[in-house]
Amino acid sequence: MERSMSNSTTSQKPSGAENQQAIRKLIEAWLAAVRSKDISKLVSMVTDDAVFLPPGLPAVRGKPAVEAMFGRFFPQFRNVEQTAVTEEIVVAGNWAFLWGTETFILVPQGGAAPIQMQGKGMSILRRQADGSWKFARGINNLMPESAPQAF
Repeated sequence: MERSMSNSTTSQKPSGAENQQAIRKLIEAWLAAVRSKDISKLVSMVTDDAVFLPPGLPAVRGKPAVEAMFGRFFPQFRNVEQTAVTEEIVVAGNWAFLWGTETFILVPQGGAAPIQMQGKGMSILRRQADGSWKFARGINNLMPESAPQAF
């Protein structure tokens, strides 16, 4: 059972509410880093062995690959806006998972029409030795808005 921390010197585990708040702050920091195209900040929020599974592309494994992925992605767009609505966060010991909906609005370099993508995503987070959370795994099914919405 998780208990709330009474002060910063205690060794008790954070409460469920404290974990959820920390994870929500991580999500907000991620969204802000995407908006500012801050690759080093994004990479700092993933585990060394992170694995991302983007639709239609090979798995992205490890921090160097995550950094390279964003390094190829961001220069294509003048603006990148990601929003996310978290539907559920579950914490189980030093692991957590969350899922929700995501939207990307990508404004290409050179003035082409913005690209809007929508989908659902799931992330697995790992608590670090210092008590912070980082993204360990992620998968989404983001598709351009013009794609069929139902089967």
